[in-house]
Amino acid sequence: MDIEYRILNLYKTKQYHKCIKISQNVTKNVNNKFVEFIRMRAMTVQAKIAGNGYEEVEFYAHNDDLINTGIAKTSRPGTSFQREIKTANNQERRLATTTLGSRTGTAVRARTAHSALLTASRFSRAATAAAAGSTYSDAPVILRFISEDDKYFLPAAKTLFEYIFYCESNVRKAIEVIFQVKKLDEKHDWWWSYSLARCYYALGMHRNTEDCLRRSLKQQKHISVYLRLVAMYVNLNQPLSALDVCKQGLSVFHEYTPLLLEQARIHEMMGNSAVAVKYYRVVALQNPSNMEAVANIAMYNFYNDQPEIALRYYRRILATHIPGPEIYNNLGLCCLYCNQWDLIIPCFRQALYFSTSLEARSNIWFNLAHVSFASGDLILARRCLQNSLAITEHPLAQKALLSLNSRVKAQNKEGL
Repeated sequence: MDIEYRILNLYKTKQYHKCIKISQNVTKNVNNKFVEFIRMRAMTVQAKIAGNGYEEVEFYAHNDDLINTGIAKTSRPGTSFQREIKTANNQERRLATTTLGSRTGTAVRARTAHSALLTASRFSRAATAAAAGSTYSDAPVILRFISEDDKYFLPAAKTLFEYIFYCESNVRKAIEVIFQVKKLDEKHDWWWSYSLARCYYALGMHRNTEDCLRRSLKQQKHISVYLRLVAMYVNLNQPLSALDVCKQGLSVFHEYTPLLLEQARIHEMMGNSAVAVKYYRVVALQNPSNMEAVANIAMYNFYNDQPEIALRYYRRILATHIPGPEIYNNLGLCCLYCNQWDLIIPCFRQALYFSTSLEARSNIWFNLAHVSFASGDLILARRCLQNSLAITEHPLAQKALLSLNSRVKAQNKEGL
């Protein structure tokens, strides 16, 4: 009993590596279903964390060669993401400043569910091999050995499904577990239809996914089902259907932040920046520390000739989140257009200090060249552009350097 309590304590305190290692040693000699159950849960959680598998919902369209469900390749005008995005201000200034990302500091997941499963499987098997030197060839628990009247039947079945789905990446086997549960338990809950939709989604069978999710919604109005439906319609290039699902979800979950964010993202991808910012403001009211909402509001204000308001929002991000090169870079640009000259160089200095990637450092030097242009120091601007080109071949920096050289030559001729 002491060893079982220790394993459970390690699992509850999120010490999954030690939990798996001790469970492996225990199950070598004794067939203990409780220890096997905890071990499977720990391995599944590790796989989810390693592959970002917690509700690996896709919010951006992707092209997959395996997906061929007879979907129309063209859409009605005005109902697709493929449309020209018009900004409220001129495009020339946007290209001249080039901030380090449209969503500052947000992690944009653009992987398919299939790649997420493969990544989760790879990391989980590596962790298991490090812990015990071997991996499971098959699932350690089989449902036919558990009675359907047993109170642990459903938890064991769900654990088995998640282990197969995340750790083994065997979608066919996971579907067999779902069908086996549905045969044994006629009053199965919404979670099984939702899990079957996840399997169909990983296989690219979007129509089957939609049927399962709709069936799950009839059983239970759950936020995960709404988010999965939104992601599926976005991948099918049907933003209007995705917006309808968001409205249906908001009628059940009033002012729920994830659904509001989905509405804002969809409108932004369709080019409706003003409508997207309206939803981002609602999200910022509900959660003032939401980085994505605050950063998008700041970016919208910056490109609409309101750098003072954008500066205020970027300062909020700096106060509530870990500092990074993107935040300081955008702060420096806002200070430039607010004429706060005493803060421009310190902000860009901090941006260079926190920058780790070559692309980010190149963009920062390019923006420093833009600051030098504004101050009239052409020699310093040339050096900044040369630094940007030396780090990476920045296309905008190359064009700016050519135009700068022509201007310097013209000035030299006038001086002579």
